[in-house]
Amino acid sequence: MAVNTELVVAGVIVGVALLLAWRTRRGAAGARPTLRPLPAYDELTTLAARALEAGRVVVVSVGRAALGRQATPTSVSALTVLRRAALDGCATGTPPAVTVGEATLLPAAQDELRWAFQAVGRAAHFSLAQVEFVAAGQDGLAYAAGVSQTLPREAAASCVVVGRYGPELVLITEAAARAQAELIVGVDEPAALAVAAAASSQPLLAEEMLAAGAYLDGRPSQIASLQTQDVLRWLVALGLMGLALFQLAQG
Repeated sequence: MAVNTELVVAGVIVGVALLLAWRTRRGAAGARPTLRPLPAYDELTTLAARALEAGRVVVVSVGRAALGRQATPTSVSALTVLRRAALDGCATGTPPAVTVGEATLLPAAQDELRWAFQAVGRAAHFSLAQVEFVAAGQDGLAYAAGVSQTLPREAAASCVVVGRYGPELVLITEAAARAQAELIVGVDEPAALAVAAAASSQPLLAEEMLAAGAYLDGRPSQIASLQTQDVLRWLVALGLMGLALFQLAQG
């Protein structure tokens, strides 16, 4: 019997939509889902307080992936991390120093910082110059070198490096080590993943970074989306295992 591929795809889409809607409604009704612990997000919420105690600042670098292109989800997640760091920092009077490496990220990062100042009633303290455009996204080494110089200049207590990076990430991690700055890294490129795993005790690797909205904002729709992805991941894994067993039995 032939399988109608279009019906199968339609059924999967409808099933996913229903599951997402159900989980969103449960979250909106007050259900408290349990997310897998990611210590880096817990650390992120305490950086501003520790920077205030040390009389230093938090440096947030949001990478060099253009908005509106293939890596948009990566940069959106980086901006979500920036929003939380900026809100905490502005509330304590220690706004982060922000660096970007792509032209479309510059106004987006400025908007996030402006929003944070407004949210805590300190809009007059915002300046566009608080977000620094370091280097064009095509030149990863130049961007990493620029961020590396920002850390000692700003007397960084912590360095949050999230977004799209390549192997040049090692320049930033070494600069953070020299500055004795706490390091939080979230990346998605394979070459950068290796650097992040070696440089940070609790890195955010690939999909963990993309879950920033669910962990930091916690809106029901975001958490429901993350839970639905987990369900689909298990279903795909079980399907692949079942297919492999079926082929073994046929052989």
